[in-house]
Amino acid sequence: MRDYLNSIEKNQFLVMNSVLQMAIGIRNQGMDGPKLQTMREEWTKRDNMTKGEHKSLKMAETYLSKFIMSVYNRLSKKEQEQINKKLMKYDFKLVDDFTLQKVNRDIKDKIQNAVMPRQQFYDWCSEIMAVKCNGCTKDWNTCPLYEVFEDNFVPESGFDCTNCKFAYTE
Repeated sequence: MRDYLNSIEKNQFLVMNSVLQMAIGIRNQGMDGPKLQTMREEWTKRDNMTKGEHKSLKMAETYLSKFIMSVYNRLSKKEQEQINKKLMKYDFKLVDDFTLQKVNRDIKDKIQNAVMPRQQFYDWCSEIMAVKCNGCTKDWNTCPLYEVFEDNFVPESGFDCTNCKFAYTE
């Protein structure tokens, strides 16, 4: 038996762990969703749960807990530390389709468009210009960097080179 989880197994384990934590009230203190124990008590009190359903819900909690602990205990210490670290930042949420589509649009936008502070962008441009624009004699019409610099308001080199406003010589 392996003492680590691959990325798919780790994600599945984190989902199960998150569900268990919500169910026993560790993650949400019973605020965002019912603790299973509270749910069993409340539903039984309102006569909305049979003894069999009560037992099944209790067993689900018990066996999920046993599964989580068994898998966790056989993992290496390093893997356990990674699980603990990821679990602190991991959250399992139920969302409606509208919210999910909005999140997916935001993610797609972030993948397509890099966002960084302007000064950091200028610093990177300076490094690129030091390699590509220093001593460059190419015509600006054939340079793929020209449009990027122009579209993002990168300051001109100030050297007044005839081939490109970003070219320079040291």
